[in-house]
Parts: sequence; structure tokens; C-alpha cells
Amino acid sequence: MTQVEALPGEPQPGGLTLAAARFFAARLTASWVPAYLAGRGFGDQALRAWTVGYAPAGWRLLTAHLRELGYGDAAIQAAGLARRTRRGALVDFFRDRAMFGIRWPDGTVAGFTGRARPGGGRPGPVYLNTRTTGLYHKGSLLFGLYEGRRALAAGARPVLVEGPLDAIAVSAAGRYAGVSPCGTALTAAQVALLARTSDLRRAGVVVAFDADRAGRRAAVRAFHLLRGVTDDAVAAVLPAGQDPAGFRREHDGRALARRLDAGVPLADLVVDETVAPFERLLVFPDGKFAALHAAAPLIAGLPPGQVARQVARVAGQLGLSYAEVTDAVTGALRPPE
Repeated sequence: MTQVEALPGEPQPGGLTLAAARFFAARLTASWVPAYLAGRGFGDQALRAWTVGYAPAGWRLLTAHLRELGYGDAAIQAAGLARRTRRGALVDFFRDRAMFGIRWPDGTVAGFTGRARPGGGRPGPVYLNTRTTGLYHKGSLLFGLYEGRRALAAGARPVLVEGPLDAIAVSAAGRYAGVSPCGTALTAAQVALLARTSDLRRAGVVVAFDADRAGRRAAVRAFHLLRGVTDDAVAAVLPAGQDPAGFRREHDGRALARRLDAGVPLADLVVDETVAPFERLLVFPDGKFAALHAAAPLIAGLPPGQVARQVARVAGQLGLSYAEVTDAVTGALRPPE
């Protein structure tokens, strides 16, 4: 399904992480992973460009393989591919997981994120990331950025998503390149990396985090990080509780692309989240004005072309006049006396 080889412009094969990626890829076909991915709507064509594999369930299979290749235990552990037990034995870090390689922009395999077998019953997180190593720095890489480099260079719009399957789903939908922080909160370093790879001021960016409370919080964080690199940040509106991969499976890639096309300004979501804590108080005048004064500084900080939209939206939400909201926003612009 996936071949881990040197691609044009990629560094020559070598190194522990590349050897591990090849090990995982060689064990993919005989594992539960292809059926799982097919059930999620991902066939060979959708996965061709991605570093996908399977970490077998044994305790030391990868470690033994890397030792046979001549790698020492200290190097294997330092690469985040194995860990020491309490008794001092070296065991594989990833076991019985669908594996997705995370690459640096130059193609180097930095580390992995591994998805647990559905219903497998093993303790641990659903997704497990390589711990911080010399190559893999949590919060500094984006899954999918290397795979989407050509599309981004040609003007494709980047889409920030939560997980690796979401990134693959978005990229398979066409016209977009999905990138994911893989379970970590989006960071300024990741945004700077994306901005070096794509002209965000021209192409803009779509935020398509999961349609739940945690996804909305992540989108608010993304808004504050993105505002310094683009004025064109939009939020994809998905049905409650869904993510891009699930939406593509239930509908198709074209339907997902249409949802991404129909994104609303990310500021809409952020303003709504700012007003939401006051919802029960909006029946009282004091509650309305408390919500207004919470939202006013945010609106005042928007690009000029976006302010009128948010003033009108907040006026409608709070039952206040356009003039009242405008006065509050104008007041937020004045320096403190």
C-alpha cells in the first residue's frame, strides 16, 4: 500500500526513523490496518503519498530488527523507537498500532503517530506520538506539510485539522492540503513553519478542527496565532460531533470540499465563543453589556474589512443597536487614560 523510499529532492535513505518506517510499511498488508482504513474510506490511492504502516504487537520486534541492522540500543532509545521497562529491558515504544510517519519539510522522517487498534482494549491513548527526540520536536512539526508541499506551492489552500486521517481526507478531497499538529495544541512554531511553506496572505487558511467543545477551543487558539500571518482565516462548518475524515466517509470528497469552500470567517467562531459564557445573562441589560464589553476588544483588533460584519452579528445576538455596539468597539480602540 505504501512504499517508503527516497523521493525526488529527499535526502538519501538512512537513519533509524527511515528504517523504522520501512519496517512498519512491510508489515502493513498482513495487519488489521488496511481493513480499518478501508472502513474509514481510505483506499490505496488516497494513501499512496503517505508514510503508513503497522507496528506489530510483539514487545521487541522492531528493536530486534534495528539491532540486526547494526543500530545500538542507546541510539534506538534516543530515536524514540523503544523504551526501558522498570527491569531495564528495551521494548518497542509502538505496539499494535496503525503508524503514520511525520516528516520534516525536507522529507526526513522525524517520528510517528500511532493509532491504537479500535476495540483492542490495550491501555493508553488512542493516538500515541513519538516522544521528543533530536529529530522530533513536539509543537514544531505538522503532519502532512511535506506531503502537501507541491500542492501548497501550486496555490492549494492549507487546512488545519486535528488528526492524521483528517489531513489525508482533506488532501484527498482536492484543492486543499490537510495539515495536522497530531494531537498537540497548535503552536506559534507550527504556524511559522506553515507560513514558510505556503503564502498564507494570498492563499489564506481553513481551520477544520472537530465540531465539539475541544475543537472550538483549539480554533480560538488558532485564530490568535494566525492573525499575524493572514487576514483570510476561515472555519469549516461541520455537523456537530464530526471531523473531516468522518464527514468524507459519510458523504464523499466532493461534499467535504464544498464544506471547506463554504467556510465562514474564523472570527465568527471566536466572537461567538467570547459571547457564549454570558448566554444565561443576556435576558438582563447588564448581561448584554458585559458580553458586549468582552467582545468589543476582539472586534476592535480585527482587520478593518471584518469589523462591520462582527458589529452587525453581535448587535443581533445581544439585541443591541448597531450604534451601541459600534460605540463599544470604538471605545476599545482608545488607549487607557
